[in-house]
Amino acid sequence: MARSMGWSEIIPRLHMVLEPIVGVHSGRTLGVEAVIGNATDLGFASAHDLLDCAAAGDPADPPRRDSRLAEVEARAHAAAVAVFARMPDRANVKLFLNLDARLLGQAEAIVEALRPVLAAHGVPANAVVPEISERLAFRMAETLQDATGAARGRVERAVSVLRGLSGRLALGNFGAGYASLPLLRVVRPDFVTLDRFFVQDVAGDRDRKLMLNALANMTHLMGIQMVAGGVATVEDYQVMRHAGCDYVQGPLIGGRVADPAQVPMDQEAVRALNHADQRRLNSDAALIAAKTQRVDPILMGTSMAAVFERFRHEKDQNFFPVVDAVGEPVGIIRELDLKEYTYSLYGKELLSNRALGRTLDAFVAICPVADVNTKAEKVLEVFSGSDGAECILIVSERKYIGFMSAQSLLRVINEKNLALARDQNPLSKLPGNTMINEYIAECLQDVNSKYIMVYLDFDNFKPFNDKYGYRQGDRAITLFAELLRKQLPRGDVFVGHVGGDDFFVGLRAFRYDQAVDLITSMVRTFERDVESFYDEESRRRGYIVARDREGVERKLPLLSASAAVVQLSRGHAVRTADEIAGVIAGLKKAAKAAPDKIASACYTDGETLASG
Repeated sequence: MARSMGWSEIIPRLHMVLEPIVGVHSGRTLGVEAVIGNATDLGFASAHDLLDCAAAGDPADPPRRDSRLAEVEARAHAAAVAVFARMPDRANVKLFLNLDARLLGQAEAIVEALRPVLAAHGVPANAVVPEISERLAFRMAETLQDATGAARGRVERAVSVLRGLSGRLALGNFGAGYASLPLLRVVRPDFVTLDRFFVQDVAGDRDRKLMLNALANMTHLMGIQMVAGGVATVEDYQVMRHAGCDYVQGPLIGGRVADPAQVPMDQEAVRALNHADQRRLNSDAALIAAKTQRVDPILMGTSMAAVFERFRHEKDQNFFPVVDAVGEPVGIIRELDLKEYTYSLYGKELLSNRALGRTLDAFVAICPVADVNTKAEKVLEVFSGSDGAECILIVSERKYIGFMSAQSLLRVINEKNLALARDQNPLSKLPGNTMINEYIAECLQDVNSKYIMVYLDFDNFKPFNDKYGYRQGDRAITLFAELLRKQLPRGDVFVGHVGGDDFFVGLRAFRYDQAVDLITSMVRTFERDVESFYDEESRRRGYIVARDREGVERKLPLLSASAAVVQLSRGHAVRTADEIAGVIAGLKKAAKAAPDKIASACYTDGETLASG
């Protein structure tokens, strides 16, 4: 619709809606993002369009150009606080307030205008998380690389003012602007919200999955929590969770809510997805919890006299975790950092005097943090990337539960590796039947995701083994296993060795055509590479003369592989691995007779449909 109202009419009519931000491990609502909900009703294409038009100003009214965007932002913030205040259960919920980065220079005025609004509605300042949007370039790339350092200083001062409101800060639309990494370093946010480029339709995009994993690793090394916005499908949600995103928001979990009384504190949709995926994703949680050491943390605001007393009474402890008022970790305080004061004549007295000494927050050191549900290898990766860290703090639903030392973490990895080694096939070093059966059982439980299971076995392997010997046969099996490892993507793919020349591959959230292309490419590479295992004459002829399984001497083709493909669509009704095994047995014969060596069946809503 065309915009017919002036700004004096538009600004008072701004209406805010709330979009929940939900923990992927717990399903609990961390906070709500306040978003302009009636931009189209006011004649704009979107909320972004409204802000851009306000920033452009009115050519007929030049004096109002610079202040128009600030007026819109101030009204939006006031309306957001008023809506948030009407939430019946908001004691532990954060309000994420977007701040257009073009207004960074007015950060002090924005914060000062916001304080009385919060007080009037009874909303504590520590409930607010200012979120700087990186949607626009806003000359930040030039600002952050200013040779004089003056511009960088202005940005840092603005960030400090915003953080001073509640001690928390977020960076929105991360990856969309021109200064993502420099801005990340300057802002050092507590949360980053990914731009939708990294989220929507990511399940079938290998390159974006790799970028997503790298971003998650980088932010976690910096102690930053990652939020995935705009999550719309189960497949994309599971990719976000596997990559290490801490929180999600978007249509999949209900989207925006106009009535603050309707904001759910626990998201059933997330809990259902997690329950279906629990065994596979949380398989390390028990190991990590068992090795996590519990030490009572020190609360921010504790006097330095009390801190010294803790170190004096607990002489074996050379550091203590530090948490905020709601139990979320801030970092650690180390005895080493206090020695300068401990051994000076009046050091302790100076620190204990609040008027003269330094407070606890001046001594808090950044420490890596990991959720108890995180894969052990990911925890180790985060820890090892934090050079010189004494420990890694372990949290559940962002609340501190303990810490792990390097030694305890290595023990977890060792125990996990021993368990894997017990089931590995000794020849291929791939998971064996126990883990294959567990994987299939978990797939059958997860009716909210799509899976493709592939059973692969060699064609004409026995004649090849008989003619060239078991050592050459073992080499062919080892070659195939190595190709499976190298050519199939690691994320959302399981590879197992049933035994002999039989292999199993499980793919999660892949399209059928993608899966077939991957398997076909890998099998063609095997057929080409395994030719080198034959004598020159057999390679030239393209066959060997040998006895088949019935003992009849005949011309037999060179080694190849056939694939039986079973698709499990969302909502399937398959409940037993025996049913899958029966279908695979039938498909194996069809695959060996098929020109492309592939046969498949699809389960959807309990029906089995042959597809090739």
